[in-house]
Amino acid sequence: MPGFCRDRRAHGGTGSANFGTTTFILKGVDVEPSLIAAGAAGFLLVVVLWLWRRSRKAAVRRIVALSARLGEEDLALEGRGGVERSFSRLERMVGTAMSKIGDSKQAEDRMRLALANVPHGVVVCDDQGEIVLKNAQAEEFMGTDQPDPVGGTVADVLAEEAILRLLRAAAADGQPGTETLDLYGPPRRTLTIHARPLETDWRGVGAVAIIEDVSEKRRLEAVRRDFVANISHELKTPVGALGLLAETLAGESDPEVVNRLAWRIQGESQRVARIMDDLLDLSRIESEEAPTREPVPVHLIVAQAAERVRSAAEQQGIRIRIGEPPRELSVLGDRRQLISALYNLMENAVKYSDRGSTVEVGGRTSGNWLDLRVRDRGIGIPAQDLERIFERFYRVDRARGRDTGGTGLGLAIVRHVVHNHGGEVLVESQEGEGSTFTLRLPTGPAALLAPPAKAG
Repeated sequence: MPGFCRDRRAHGGTGSANFGTTTFILKGVDVEPSLIAAGAAGFLLVVVLWLWRRSRKAAVRRIVALSARLGEEDLALEGRGGVERSFSRLERMVGTAMSKIGDSKQAEDRMRLALANVPHGVVVCDDQGEIVLKNAQAEEFMGTDQPDPVGGTVADVLAEEAILRLLRAAAADGQPGTETLDLYGPPRRTLTIHARPLETDWRGVGAVAIIEDVSEKRRLEAVRRDFVANISHELKTPVGALGLLAETLAGESDPEVVNRLAWRIQGESQRVARIMDDLLDLSRIESEEAPTREPVPVHLIVAQAAERVRSAAEQQGIRIRIGEPPRELSVLGDRRQLISALYNLMENAVKYSDRGSTVEVGGRTSGNWLDLRVRDRGIGIPAQDLERIFERFYRVDRARGRDTGGTGLGLAIVRHVVHNHGGEVLVESQEGEGSTFTLRLPTGPAALLAPPAKAG
């Protein structure tokens, strides 16, 4: 090895030799191995201390940065035990931050649940117009990206386009917007979309859109307008006739003419009275959304309804054929309302049947349901009118309706009675051949023991 000389010699007393000692000579200087080991250890210690101090400073810097992010800037890192105290304080701060995160998550969940129970659709976007939140009601109008006329999703695409357009305009310009959208379905719907910007004290953070389905509200408004117009028209005719007849009667001296005019006045006054009675019945039935439910014998309902309509049927020369239901057969409901519903169906059958024809009344049970059926062989109902016949004052043949003295409220009463009893009314009709109306109602406790009732 260059610069080194290794010499193994015998030292010590006579006849002895030392084989365990190695001497290194560096440039003429002998160096013991223990000194070299001590120097290397010292060097390593210095390196370790230097690395430790460096890592300590890095840790201190990270602690300071974390404390600043958590809102703490006065951590005491100097002095004895400063780092340990700072770590303890930092741990408490982290615990507080985690608690706040948990509170925020709970508030977010609460907000989502609240929005899910809002009856209107709610859509929220950020300041770039990207959707960040929408409730289930809004997803009904934003559930598709591709138009599909067969599947009926074109309306959804139109609704989504309008919502996004209003949202992005509100987020970009900070101006609210409102739009009413008519969707022709099916089903036909009318939506009102309100978009409002979301702003803090110094900047906008997005926008919110509220989607309200106003279809039912519009329908009720139309029904209300039609009701006022129709009741005014229905009352105008007999009231005008009464005035004209009274004026004529005042200047008439012929006893025969006076008698005829008096009968006409009586007939028109009865017509007004019937309209008022039907309006009162309809108002009462509508207000009794949950009528008293008790087992009512079906034969009693049929018998009383037939008795009420018998006089009108005899005047028209119409025979009423009743399939007598078993006496143990019953239906759950309000007796007065049920008799009124069946009477109105039988009265309509008599009015719109030809003289000398037959009206059949019968029923049958099916599981927990009772079907009461009224069938005539009269003029029938055109297919395009079937959806409207249960509207107030609607008549298929207005001229014949006035000739028969109808008020146009009978089927509206039937519909409300059936609705109040949790049932339904069904109609089958062929123009020129007659109609069949069926009241489907929940049966009473003895119904399952009774055999099916049939028309006789």
